[in-house]
Amino acid sequence: MLYHVTRNGQNYGPYTLEDLQRYVASGNVLPTDLAKSDDLAEWVPVAQLLGGAVPAPAAPAYPAPVYSAPVYPGTAAPGYAPGVVPYPDPPNLHWALVLVIGIFTCGLFMVVWEFVQAAWMRKVNPRSKAIFFYIAGTVIAFGGSFARMGLMIAGGFHNTHQIFGISTSVLSFVLAEFAFFDMRRSMEEHFNGPEPIGLTLSGVMTFFFGYLYFQYHFTRINEMKRLARYRGAAI
Repeated sequence: MLYHVTRNGQNYGPYTLEDLQRYVASGNVLPTDLAKSDDLAEWVPVAQLLGGAVPAPAAPAYPAPVYSAPVYPGTAAPGYAPGVVPYPDPPNLHWALVLVIGIFTCGLFMVVWEFVQAAWMRKVNPRSKAIFFYIAGTVIAFGGSFARMGLMIAGGFHNTHQIFGISTSVLSFVLAEFAFFDMRRSMEEHFNGPEPIGLTLSGVMTFFFGYLYFQYHFTRINEMKRLARYRGAAI
């Protein structure tokens, strides 16, 4: 059963009961927040759904300020909701710098940075599977290239070698796209749930630019979180 949670007119989710228990324990969801599933006719307090299994909310590590304007234009999210416990910052490197370093390293740094992003995503959202798609795609890409070179050295060039190379390249590309869209799903889930900032990612931009598109948003999110810490320290 999946539930949506509402607070101050902003909806989050969907979440399972286990998610709600975890978020209440971390302070991201309040027992007094309202929740609803497709089977419920009305919104009910989260505490009512969890019954006697409501854990004691954790105290925030620092005061969580609320922004006076949406973090992302066109959204209704006010930034950090009250009670949010900080998560590790996203990978912090400007997307243009990632691109330049990737070009100068013949793409190797780009591969490394994809793993850095996916590892962070897995840390804050354990349901993210992007890193596994990246691993599979990288193994197939490099393994296929080495296998093709070995076959060519052993028996010369044949059409079957070309077909084999194209097949592994296509499969690696497909797995990379699976990773990109899993990252997109995980980012939207996290930044509209535990850290509700109203993040919406374009499917077209995800398809064509992938990790560079994510890094653009990570840079903006890091700037927002630094401002949140500054404002929190001033309270």
